[in-house]
Amino acid sequence: MKPFTSVLALVLLTTGGALFAQKEEGWNPDTTFPPLSPAEAIKTIEIPKGYRLECIASEPMVEEPASFAFDGNGALYVCEWRTYMQDEFATKQLDPVSRVVKLVDTDGDGVMDKRTVFIDNVVLPRTVLPMHDRVLVNLTGSNSVWAYFDDNKDGVSDRRELAYEGSANGGNIEHQNSGMVWNLDNTICTNDHRFRYADGKLSDGKHSVGRISQWGLARDDDGRLFCTWAGGANPAHSFQLPAGYPILKLKEHAPGYEIPYAACKVWDQSSGGYKVDEQRVLKDFSACCGQTVLRSPLMPEFYGRVVTCEPVGRLIRMSTIDWKDGLGVADNAFPKSEFIRSTDAYFRPVWSETAPDGTLVFSDLYRGIIQEKAWFPTEGNNVEWVARYHRVKKWGMLKVFRHGRIYRMVPDGKQPGPQPRMLDETPAQLVPHLAHASGWWRDTAQMLLVSRADKSVIPALAAMAVSHADVNARIHAMWTLRGLDALPKETIIAATKHESARVRRAAVQLAEPLLGDKDGDIAKTLAAMLGDADAQVRTQIFLAYRAAGQNPPSELTAKPAPIILALLEKGKADAQLTVLSESGKQGKQIYETLCTTCHGPDGKGVLAGDKYLAPPLVKSEWFKRGGNTDILARILLKGQTGPIDGVAYGEGLMLPLEGTYSDDQLASVLNFIGQRWHSWKQPVAAAEIALARKETAERKTPWTHEELKALSRQKLGK
Repeated sequence: MKPFTSVLALVLLTTGGALFAQKEEGWNPDTTFPPLSPAEAIKTIEIPKGYRLECIASEPMVEEPASFAFDGNGALYVCEWRTYMQDEFATKQLDPVSRVVKLVDTDGDGVMDKRTVFIDNVVLPRTVLPMHDRVLVNLTGSNSVWAYFDDNKDGVSDRRELAYEGSANGGNIEHQNSGMVWNLDNTICTNDHRFRYADGKLSDGKHSVGRISQWGLARDDDGRLFCTWAGGANPAHSFQLPAGYPILKLKEHAPGYEIPYAACKVWDQSSGGYKVDEQRVLKDFSACCGQTVLRSPLMPEFYGRVVTCEPVGRLIRMSTIDWKDGLGVADNAFPKSEFIRSTDAYFRPVWSETAPDGTLVFSDLYRGIIQEKAWFPTEGNNVEWVARYHRVKKWGMLKVFRHGRIYRMVPDGKQPGPQPRMLDETPAQLVPHLAHASGWWRDTAQMLLVSRADKSVIPALAAMAVSHADVNARIHAMWTLRGLDALPKETIIAATKHESARVRRAAVQLAEPLLGDKDGDIAKTLAAMLGDADAQVRTQIFLAYRAAGQNPPSELTAKPAPIILALLEKGKADAQLTVLSESGKQGKQIYETLCTTCHGPDGKGVLAGDKYLAPPLVKSEWFKRGGNTDILARILLKGQTGPIDGVAYGEGLMLPLEGTYSDDQLASVLNFIGQRWHSWKQPVAAAEIALARKETAERKTPWTHEELKALSRQKLGK
C-alpha cells in the first residue's frame, strides 16, 4: 500500500474483517473485528514468492501452541498453554490445566489427523525433547526436567521419572527456562544449562556464562546456539562460538538490522507508532522468540539462515549470517520487509522448526493479548500501557483466545520429503542418516545413537568418520563416536588435516580434552596448525589452549582474529573480578543469567533502538555504600516503574524478584554489582534483605523513582 501524502489524508482499509482509518499517529479500527478461519487467515500472510502456506493443525485439534518438537517418527509434540492470559487479569494462570498433545499424520499428506493428550493437567509446559524411548519436559515453576514414557504406545504417557532435579523457579513465566535441543557435542542445551545424558539421567553443566534466550533456542550445523532477547529487541545474538564457550560482547548485526517492518496496522503495543515514511508500525522488535536455523535441502536457497518469530509485530524475521575473518554478522534477508508477515491482528507466531519433511513449520497462538500480565496493566501510573489495555478492550481483542494454528511453508513444484521411521529402526539403520542432506535427520540420528548407547555401530561410524565424502557426515560421525566414548585419537589427528575448515575446526574441538596427554601427540598437532588459513580454526585452537589452562601461543595473539581479540579482552576483564567475595561470585552467575538482559554485561545498559532498556549500574547513585542498601533491596524485591530522573528506559518496568530469589541470592547480586563497579569493601548481608522484605511485605506495586528518593531522604534525615 502506498503511504499517504498528507497528515489529514484518510485511507480506508479492511484488515481481518475490520475497518480502519489511517492517521499519522497510528491505526484505529472503527469497529471490533472477529477472528478469521485458518483458510481466511492464510490470505493475509505474506510469504516469499514461489512458496505456499498449508495449515497442518488448528483449533480444536490444538490450542495455544506455545512450543513444539518432532519425534523420530515425525509425530509432533505440542506444549499447549491453556491458561496463558485468558483474560486481562491473568486469572488462574498457574492452574494445572495445560497439557502436551501428540499430533500424528497417519496418511502422509502432511496434515495432522490424529491427536492424543500425551500429558494432561500440568502447569504451562515450556519445552519438549522427544528421545529414543521417552519425552523430556520442563514445566513452568521449576528447573527440573521430567522424563515421560508411553509404555503401551497409545500416544498417552503412562508414567514419569525425574531426569534432573532442579530448583524451584517462581519468576515471571516469560523469563524461566526455555529451549531444549540436542546439540552437536551431545549436550542437551537450554538457555542456561548444558546437560549430559546417560542412563536416563541428566547431569548438570551450566553454560560458562548466562545465556539469555528468552523463549526458544536454535543450533546450526557446527553446534553454535542462536539466542533471542524479547526485552532486548534482539532477533539473533551470542552465536559466535559453539555452546560451552564464552559469550562475547560484539557487534553482531549489520546496520539497520534492528528495524522491524510489520504489515499489520493494529497498534496494540505500547512502543509502537506508525512510521509513515517507512511503512512500519513497530519502532523496535518487542517479542523475539521461537527461533530455528533452516537446514533443509527442500529450500537450499535458505539453508543456514535463522528464522525468528515476532508475535507483537505479526511477523517472522529471516536473518542471513555473513562470516568474515571468523566473525558472524546477522542481516535482514528481506531488506525493508520481512520473510513472513501478516495484516491479521491475531497472527501471533511464537515457535518454528525445520520439519523432518524439509518444510518450515511454525505455530501461531492466534489471539488478542500477547503480553503477560506484568506488561499488561489495567490500571496504574504507566499511562502508555494502560492506554494499550483500553485500546484492545475497545477493539474486542480480549475475547480472542484458545485458538491455535500450526502452518508449514512449502516450495511450489517440490514434494516434501517422506516421514521418518527412526524410532523403529535399528542402530545400524540409523548410521546412514548422519549423511542426510537435512540437519534434522542428522541431529535426530545422532541423538538416538548416543542415547541408545549401542556400541555395535562403532565400526560403521569409524569408517564414516575417516572416509565419507560428505563433510557433515564426517563431523556427525566423529561426535557420535565421542558420545559413545569410542573416538580414536588417530581419527581426530587425521581430521585436522582435512581440506574442509569445518572438519578441522570440529577436530580441534574434539581434541581439546586430550591436549594435556602425556604422549604430546595432540599438542604437536595443534602447534602445527597455528597458521591455519581459517580464522574459526585458529579461534578454536585458542579456545583449546585456554580450556587446558595454557597460554595460547603468540602466533595466535600477535595479529588475532576479531573473536580472539574479544576473548583476550574478556580475559582481562575476568582477571579484574578476583576482588569478588564468595557472595559476589554467586551474584555474578545470577547477574549474567538475569540482569544482563537489560543492564548489559558491562553494567552500562543495553541500547535497543534509541532507548536504553535499563539505567547504567556503573553510574548508579544508589550503589554508593552507606544508607542506600535498604533502597536497593526494595527495588529488587518489589521492582521499579516509570522514568528515572526524567529518563525513560525500555518498557519502564523492572519486575519484582521477591518471589524468585532468596535473601542470600539477592544480597549476592548487590555484592557483585557493588564490588565490580563501585569498589565495595563491605558486602551486603542476607539479613539486610530479609529486613527490607519484612518491612515491605504489604506492598503490592513497584516503586517509582520519586518514592525511592523521598524514602532515602527520610532515612538519611534530610
